Amino acid sequence: MKKLISTALISFCSMVSIAQITVSLPVERMIYQRNNSNQAYLHITGNFTAEYDSIMAKVFPRVVGQGTEGTWQTIDYRDDKPYFYGKYLANGGWYKLGIKAYKDGVEIDSVGRERVGIGEVFVVAGQSNASGITDYVDPSVGSYPTGIGYDSNDDRSNVMHFSNGYNTYDLLPIGFSQMNASDVANDTLFIGPFQSAPWCWGKVSEYLIDSLNVPVLFYGAAFGGTKVQWWKESANSEPLTSPSFFVEEQYDHPYGALAIVMRMYSGLTGIRSVLWHQGEADHGTASGTYQSYLEQVIAKTREHSELSNLTWMVARASRAVTTAANVITGQQNTIDNDPHVFNGPETDNITDGSNTYRSDNIHMDTDAGIIEHANYWVNYLTNGFLSSSTPYLAADLIEPSFTCNIGTPSTPITLTAPGSYAGHAWSNRDNTDSEARGEFGNCCTSHTVLPGANYQRLNWGYDSTSSITVAPGRYALNVRKATSEKILFSPIIDLTSLTLPTNPSFTASATQVRPGDTLTLTGSNCNGTYLWSTTDTGSPLLLTPASTASYTLACKTLHCLSNSTATTEVVVSSCFSDPLSLTGSVNTAEAPYQSQQTIESVQMVNQPTGDIEYTASKSVLLNPGFKAENGALFKASISDCP
Repeated sequence: MKKLISTALISFCSMVSIAQITVSLPVERMIYQRNNSNQAYLHITGNFTAEYDSIMAKVFPRVVGQGTEGTWQTIDYRDDKPYFYGKYLANGGWYKLGIKAYKDGVEIDSVGRERVGIGEVFVVAGQSNASGITDYVDPSVGSYPTGIGYDSNDDRSNVMHFSNGYNTYDLLPIGFSQMNASDVANDTLFIGPFQSAPWCWGKVSEYLIDSLNVPVLFYGAAFGGTKVQWWKESANSEPLTSPSFFVEEQYDHPYGALAIVMRMYSGLTGIRSVLWHQGEADHGTASGTYQSYLEQVIAKTREHSELSNLTWMVARASRAVTTAANVITGQQNTIDNDPHVFNGPETDNITDGSNTYRSDNIHMDTDAGIIEHANYWVNYLTNGFLSSSTPYLAADLIEPSFTCNIGTPSTPITLTAPGSYAGHAWSNRDNTDSEARGEFGNCCTSHTVLPGANYQRLNWGYDSTSSITVAPGRYALNVRKATSEKILFSPIIDLTSLTLPTNPSFTASATQVRPGDTLTLTGSNCNGTYLWSTTDTGSPLLLTPASTASYTLACKTLHCLSNSTATTEVVVSSCFSDPLSLTGSVNTAEAPYQSQQTIESVQMVNQPTGDIEYTASKSVLLNPGFKAENGALFKASISDCP
């Protein structure tokens, strides 16, 4: 059994990418809850610094047999949004994720994630036999407190390595780590957003992976030494009744961390079930009271997750030296009264009357006790529960609209939330180390930890309106729904290097052309792509207009479009109001030249297909140099043209 030092400061470093596309979700080691058909959508979003037509994605099993290789699928097409977002349906497994961008059928860039998964996501809640113990001090490492339990050597075991005892939403990161202390700083393992010991959950994770062959993610929201009454009261925002000194009402203890998972993280990854192990502190609680309190907690999680049939698995647990039948009855009645609450393990049976499993006859803190506790959970989780329960899948991201404000170069960006929500929170930066540091303290120990280097740790304090008009930068949005306060997230919108377009101009080779003649439009002063009113791009633009038309030109940078130029009309007609002086060659049958004044020509009408007609109101002069070869046709006449 490992005793894990639980004080750590993990440095954060910014990753600078020179790629043309970058991916922000999924983050590394993100696990999406699968449905009961063994499938889920990966939600994929990112940013780009070059034009693309489409984004494609594909999953590759990291190890043969640990998933199903997918096919390259288009997940998004270029639109007016300054980010890409799409979904990829895949089977349960542990994958490398490939993402490619294409322009005109050519791959322009590829990025990806080394580890993402579709599997099972659980939330742990309850008291110390759910949260684990960090009260002991290991003399071999000095005075640091240690977190007791087994971590996991399986690459597919995952947690959020972070603990925030103050339940402050603005501090919470988005990121995940292997459930292995050697994979995080100072051999320390947390199970975020609240717990600070691996306890039995590393073994539960490994056993589930062996049985199910899919990756597993645990969220930790349990709080040692807590009564079900305090859970009910904090869930309902009621004053706590005589709480222990370490249960602090102002931090929403003990329900606050479970609320965080329900409102925030469940929408990002989805969840299978809440795993509840609590009762040791409630020997004096009547069975009906216990049932009422627990049912209110369950109801709140369903309200906060907006899932009316959110699954719970409730352990039958009460042993604190002795057992309490009233607690077990309250737990069993809760299970029997709700089709979406399932029997959990009967852990009071983990005892032999000595300290084999419990050193203090309360906590399953020995090697044998932790392993047996894990076995009990796995037996219930794999014995028909998964096929009988309804999982909650990840929610769609919200997609802010984007407007480029050409006339205000200091604040050229407007981002607007879609729909109507009770609250908005915008981010324009990451939390500093001091802002991001998670802190946790219980009756006997305290811990600090920074999010991992690959975690997102956005600061949400920039603005609280539904729309922002801002300078170039990196922005993100989360919104809160009314009543439930469920949080939905937007993609990260990286407009740090936004370039505003210049105001272009253009010239036309003529203001009147005959049908079939070529018109040349030549643009200038554009720092991006010339975009003509014809939808053509580039300069010069060669056209053969069929009828009189007006033309404008705009300049397009990656995300913004300039105002259009003034309109230039080009008349398509053979009848010119001005005199004509004609040069060059006539090689085919051309539209006639007509003038309301005079025509002078020194053209060469070539054989065998040259064919031209000149008509003028006053005179037609075929000057020296004019030539019609043998077999070529020309005609000159005096008459008016319309």
